[in-house]
Amino acid sequence: MASFLDEITVLSVCYNSKDVITNCLAPLMGAKQVIVVDNASTDNSVDIIRGALPGVTIVQNETNKGYGGGVNAGLFKVETPYLLIVNPDSEVTVKDVRGLYDALIKYEGAAIVSPQLDVPRHGLENWVKGPAEHIHGKADFSPEGDFCSWFMPGTVNLCRAKLLQGIGGFDENIFLYQEDLDICHRITRAGHSIICVPSVIVRHLNNLSTGGVSPKQHWRKDWNFAWSTLYVLEKNLDRSTMLKQALRFLSVNFPKSLFYALVLDRKRFIRDGALTAGCIAYLVGHIPKRSRLTAPPTNPSGRAEIE
Repeated sequence: MASFLDEITVLSVCYNSKDVITNCLAPLMGAKQVIVVDNASTDNSVDIIRGALPGVTIVQNETNKGYGGGVNAGLFKVETPYLLIVNPDSEVTVKDVRGLYDALIKYEGAAIVSPQLDVPRHGLENWVKGPAEHIHGKADFSPEGDFCSWFMPGTVNLCRAKLLQGIGGFDENIFLYQEDLDICHRITRAGHSIICVPSVIVRHLNNLSTGGVSPKQHWRKDWNFAWSTLYVLEKNLDRSTMLKQALRFLSVNFPKSLFYALVLDRKRFIRDGALTAGCIAYLVGHIPKRSRLTAPPTNPSGRAEIE
């Protein structure tokens, strides 16, 4: 008897994720296909996956293409109607997938359905955005049932595969952070909805997908967060909205970075200094090398993404 899992491909992007990725994928091996895209890990993640989960299809990128570029490397290999994108540091059961699947079948106009996240030390989280809002934020309500949002985080998503392929996948100019905000803008602009299913609760071990975060990685993450935020706002809205957000970054984070430098608070200086540096880099037109070298993704017909 056919299972709903026969209609689903599981896709996860790996970067030094050896401590969590097999635990994430092991319960999902009953899916039609399980794809891991390795973003040039420097640990032995790939060997561990091959040894523990021999049925996984592994795509190895020669360089770290970022999260969106990693997803795209596997996206166009998907042949099933539905695609489950999972971060390696999430814990998803077959029951969870069934709940998301039933919701995606129920809501015919939905492109993506997402669970509620349970984050250690933070509890249940829903990150949402309204139709007139520019940036997402943590919901200040407790959902009583399924609800529509204009944003859902990319931690765990069940998607209609052809729809994602048809819009060209993720924007590879975004290396890290806000690639989910960008694709949500494009999905809703195309007339599709995004649904949260709070009855499905997935545990997200935040910041464990890369084996911990060093000070250098913290700097890179916060730098990319600022740069990507401004890029997404200018791309999907307008330059004025981007400049207002840039002013917020600079007016808040630049003075704080100076203060933390003076009091020798390294951790907070890295956070505010990186946000300031990423903002300035975007404003002066600095494009990360990876973006200059990345052509817009194409769909299977060979046409560039239409925005």
